[in-house]
Amino acid sequence: MQKREYLNFEGITISSYEYGEFDKIFNILSPHKGIITAIIKRIRKTSNKNFDYIDIFQKMNFKASVSDNFCIIYEAKSMETWFERPIKLTNLSSGNIIAELTINFNSINENNNYIYHLVGKCLKWISNDIFLFTLVYFQIKLLLAEGIFPEIDICLNCNNKIQPGDYLLNLIESGIFCNECSKKTKFSSLKLLEQEIRLLKHIKNTEYDNNLNRNNIITKKVKLDLYKKLSTYIKFYTNKELKSEKILFTSLNK
Repeated sequence: MQKREYLNFEGITISSYEYGEFDKIFNILSPHKGIITAIIKRIRKTSNKNFDYIDIFQKMNFKASVSDNFCIIYEAKSMETWFERPIKLTNLSSGNIIAELTINFNSINENNNYIYHLVGKCLKWISNDIFLFTLVYFQIKLLLAEGIFPEIDICLNCNNKIQPGDYLLNLIESGIFCNECSKKTKFSSLKLLEQEIRLLKHIKNTEYDNNLNRNNIITKKVKLDLYKKLSTYIKFYTNKELKSEKILFTSLNK
């Protein structure tokens, strides 16, 4: 039998589901170990002074025991809650997209701490009703962290610098082809408009802080079409659909 290990860690609850009659399992994003899947026993049956109110999209301090790769939370204390309960539909669906993307890309690497703080920052923006910009920002920063952000500065075929204009994004090669090279090559592609390419470059090279205001001009420039194009690009690499997207589009009436 594996020796029991005890953990004391900070984490963000990004998803949960009921297990059995009284228990609940949480996926918890941590700054150093990535996603930790853990169970809380009898949470739906009795109150316990070791636990503050716990739900998805909360930052908490956890104490847990681990044995045979089975993690049991025995204490959870609240640090920050981003959304009032019940959570508004647009906030919930946007947060769930952040959670799904995080889970789909989860790996133990040097980016854990960055992704952890990125998720917290994006949840705060969503709580301030900044939706499309936040989702596109998260998509871009996640792709950069994973090393699969597309090449948008030079043509992948001829290596010439891309001039302002509309271009095709080659999904297989992960980058833009200039218009001349696009005529000579057949490939699965997305059309990126000049304004969208400008936004991609700007967000790629800019880190916004937690206090981003919904009246900031950049938040108003991001449109749903750019989110959908990046989503298609991500699905091409992960081969996974995001269940929360349809709910988001419905809540935005688009």
